[in-house]
Amino acid sequence: MKKLYILAVLLCSFFAYSFPVFANEELIIGGDSIGIQVGYDGVLITGTYTITIDNALYDPSTVVQQGDIIKEVDGKAIQNLSELYEAINSYQNQSNEIPIRIERKGNIMDVTLKTVYDSSTSTYKSGLYVKDKIMGVGTLTYYNPSNQTYGALGHEIIDTDLKQIAQIYEGMLYPSSVTSITKAQESIAGEKHATIDFSTEIGNIMKNTNIGIYGHYYDTPSQNLKMEWANKEEVQEGPATIYTTLQGSQIEEFHIQITKVHKQQQSSVKGIEFEIVDEALLAKTNGIIQGMSGSPIVQNNKIIGAVTHVITSKPSTGYGVFIEWMLQESDSVE
Repeated sequence: MKKLYILAVLLCSFFAYSFPVFANEELIIGGDSIGIQVGYDGVLITGTYTITIDNALYDPSTVVQQGDIIKEVDGKAIQNLSELYEAINSYQNQSNEIPIRIERKGNIMDVTLKTVYDSSTSTYKSGLYVKDKIMGVGTLTYYNPSNQTYGALGHEIIDTDLKQIAQIYEGMLYPSSVTSITKAQESIAGEKHATIDFSTEIGNIMKNTNIGIYGHYYDTPSQNLKMEWANKEEVQEGPATIYTTLQGSQIEEFHIQITKVHKQQQSSVKGIEFEIVDEALLAKTNGIIQGMSGSPIVQNNKIIGAVTHVITSKPSTGYGVFIEWMLQESDSVE
């Protein structure tokens, strides 16, 4: 989950809605490293390539497009890559014409896909590049014990192949343990490297928005520290801290300086500008790195926001989103 230059980079390995949020409500602060996996309602076509069938070139882009989702093959529902490969390989001719059903921008279409048997690999080629899920690592921002919901990342999960917000069908959170750090450099974002325990589900992902991911959390964050949250009008320039994980599952608190607070009437990932001033954090990371997205920001003993971006020209500086916007999203989770 990488990308974006502005100067700023999304940190993972923006409308306001009128939902009720209550100032001074206590949240359990995050900082935990979390594994993220989201899937599509079918198999996503990320691109095409030309194959040869009966001595003629065949380009499947004449019938399908990048971003199409394969829903059925010959009337059989398809949910993942294994089911797609099994369906295609069930056709045993040297070359085949296979009816498939796709979804394109919300519209269902029936088209015909051609495949050819490749004797060198003993597989059938379709000319499609496909995937069925996105995986990555980020940081939990908060858990709201009043409705068992959470907020994390502070920005959207991007489909890097399509270069747009991922249109997810389902998703889960898993425990994650940080194993190493690649330090940030000027114009190059650093990164947390982590392992994900896919055997343990700790939450679901119900919403993927431009200011974070949201859903139900099945457990309690590891440090179980309750803290009030502040509305955006309370945030001010000056000292603050962030909570994040840099080794294993240990959450640490680090000092930052808020340098600018933007007045906002609708949600955006860039409400808070800040600089890392903690020498221990700078020694370990050289700045803000991917995987830190969602790290909660605290000022005056209240959660005020979450880390979202690094400014790559100066990696010790970055942006954060107001916690108020995030709570409006998680409070609407069903």
